Amino acid sequence: MASIRTGLPEPDGKIGDTPVERFVTDFRRLITDVDRLMTDIGRINHGEGSGRAQNGGRHNVTLDETISSLQGHARSFVKSVRRNGVFHERIPVPYLELDGKARILASNQECGLALDPAGKPVIGKSLFSFISSTDAHRLREHLAVCRRSDKVSSLAVTLVRKGARLPVELHLRRKAVGNETGFLAVMLDSSNHFVAQSGNPSGSLHELLVKLSRAHTLMSVVQIVAAYCRRVLASQAGMIFMERDGKLLAVSQWNSNQVPKRFPSEEEVRNGRVTHAFRTGVPVFWSQAKSRLEISNYLRRLLPGHRWRSAAFLPISSAGGQPCGVLALFFLHEREWLPETRDEVSRLGQLVSGSMIRARGFDEALAARAMAERTRQRHEGYLSVVCHELKNPMMPILNWAVALSSGTLPADKQSVAIESIIRNVRAMNYLIDDLFDLARISAGKLHLEFVEMRIQDVVREALTATQQTAERKKLRIATDIAEAIPRFMADPRRVRQVLINLLANAVKFTPGEGSISLKVARRGDHVECTISDTGQGIDPDFLPLVFDRFQQENRAAKSKGAGLGLGLAIVREIVELHGGTVKAHSRGADHGATFSFRLPMRKHKYSAA
Repeated sequence: MASIRTGLPEPDGKIGDTPVERFVTDFRRLITDVDRLMTDIGRINHGEGSGRAQNGGRHNVTLDETISSLQGHARSFVKSVRRNGVFHERIPVPYLELDGKARILASNQECGLALDPAGKPVIGKSLFSFISSTDAHRLREHLAVCRRSDKVSSLAVTLVRKGARLPVELHLRRKAVGNETGFLAVMLDSSNHFVAQSGNPSGSLHELLVKLSRAHTLMSVVQIVAAYCRRVLASQAGMIFMERDGKLLAVSQWNSNQVPKRFPSEEEVRNGRVTHAFRTGVPVFWSQAKSRLEISNYLRRLLPGHRWRSAAFLPISSAGGQPCGVLALFFLHEREWLPETRDEVSRLGQLVSGSMIRARGFDEALAARAMAERTRQRHEGYLSVVCHELKNPMMPILNWAVALSSGTLPADKQSVAIESIIRNVRAMNYLIDDLFDLARISAGKLHLEFVEMRIQDVVREALTATQQTAERKKLRIATDIAEAIPRFMADPRRVRQVLINLLANAVKFTPGEGSISLKVARRGDHVECTISDTGQGIDPDFLPLVFDRFQQENRAAKSKGAGLGLGLAIVREIVELHGGTVKAHSRGADHGATFSFRLPMRKHKYSAA
C-alpha cells in the first residue's frame, strides 16, 4: 500500500521552537504512524503461504511497535492542541475560552486586539476588567444562566479601551475545562463598531454620503440611514419621523434581534423626547451613567421589561433651520456621550437632514407632476364631455329649425317642434350657466346678494321649476315645509339654484313612479333642507367625491344627457359661501340618496364675495 504523502518534514527532523512548529511536528508524526500501520497491515494480509507462517511472529512484533508508536504520538498531538491552541486562530470571529470565574484561558489574535489594541497578553486576565462596570452585574447573571444550561446566552456589553467605548454582542455557552465548568465566548461585529466609536468615522461618513448622493426618493434615503445606524452606530432600535401637514409621522423604523418583536407604537415614541427635539431643534443625548429620570421612565414605558442604556434624538431641519423631522436612536449598551461623540452624531443628523429635505422635495415634485398630468387628462376628458353635452340639445334644435324653415312641416308638428326647441334651449342654457358659475367660483368672483327672504317661498319656486319633469316621469313628491320659520338674510336666487340642482338631481336618478320627499325645518339657529329619493343611490366609495367638480359615478350606466358633473359642486360652493354645510348619504346602489344642507339664519345684512 502506498504511503500517504503529507508534504511535511521527515520523521527525524528537528522539532521547532514555536507553538505552530511543535503542533505541525506532532501532527506529522501522527500521520506517519498511521501510514506505517496501514503498510504493515497490508503486508500481513498479502503474505504468501509458508512464508506467512514463518514470518508471522516478526510481523506481529512490527505491528505492535507501530501501534505503540501511534498511541504515543496521538497523546502528544492532543497535548499539543490543548497547550498551544492554534485552532483558535482559525476561527473567523473574536473568540474566548473562560474558566468558571471568567478568567481568559485562550483567545485568538482578533479577540486579543479587540480587548487590548496595544497587543498586550490577555491570557489570565478577567473578562470583567475589559467591560464597563455597569455591565458587570448583567454579565454575572448570564454566566450563571449558562452554568445551568447548554443554551447560548447573548447580551450587549461595552468594552472600555483607553477612553474609547466599543459596543459588542457577547454570546456565551458552557464548556468543560478539566474538572470544572468554563465558558466559550464569541464577540460579534466588534471591528465594524470600533471604527465608528474610535473617533475616526470619516470613512463611514464618506461612504454614507456617497450612498445618499445616489438616493433620490425619501424611502431610499431613510433605508440607507437606517442601515448605517444599525451597522456603524450599533443602534439596536430606531425610528425616523418626518413632518407632514403639521404632524410628525414615522417613515422608517428598525430593531435588531435583541429587541422583542413588540416594538413601541409610533404614537408612544413621538409623545416624548421626539416632540421636544422637534420643537426646540436641539439634539437630546441620554445615557444611564448620567441618568435623567424623566427620560429613563420614558424609555421604560416604550419597552417594558427591556433596559435601554443610551438614546439620542436628533432633529432634522431645513437649510433655514425650520424643523422637519427627528432621528431617534436607541441602544442596549451604555454610550458615553463625550463632546466629540456628540459632534460626530450631530454631524450625522445634519447630513441626514440635507438628504431628506432634498429627497422630500424630489418626491413632492414627482407627486406634483403626476397630479398635473392627471389634471390635464381629466380636463381633456371633461372638455370632450362639455362638447358632447352641448351638442345633444343643439342637434334637435337644428333639425326642428330646418324642418320649420322648409315650410312643409304639418301644423300639428309645428307645435311639437317649437316645444322641443324651447326645451333644448333651456337645457343648453342650464349647462352654460353651470360653466359660468364654475368660472366665477374658480376666479373668486361669485358674489352673493343678501336680502331678507322667506325660505318657504324659495322652496315652492324650486318645486315649480322641476314639477313638469317630475310629472313626466310620474314621480310622487311629498313636502313637509315648516311655516313657522322666520325670515333671515340670504341670497334667494342662489338658494333657489341649490334647491333646483338637488331636486333635478333626484328627479334624474329616480326611476319612473318613484318618490321624492322634501323637508324644510328649523334646527336651532339654522334652517335645514333635506331631499330624499328612492333612486339609483350612491356607492359608499364614491360618497366622499360626490361634491367634487366633474365627478360622476358610472357615467356609462346613467341616462342620456347625464350632465357635466358640476351641479353638486356648485351646490357646495354656494352653501359654504352662505356659511352653511351640505352632506350626502346613501346605503348604496338601488337604496336611494339623501342630500341635506343647513344655512345660518342671520338677522343683519352684510356683504360677501
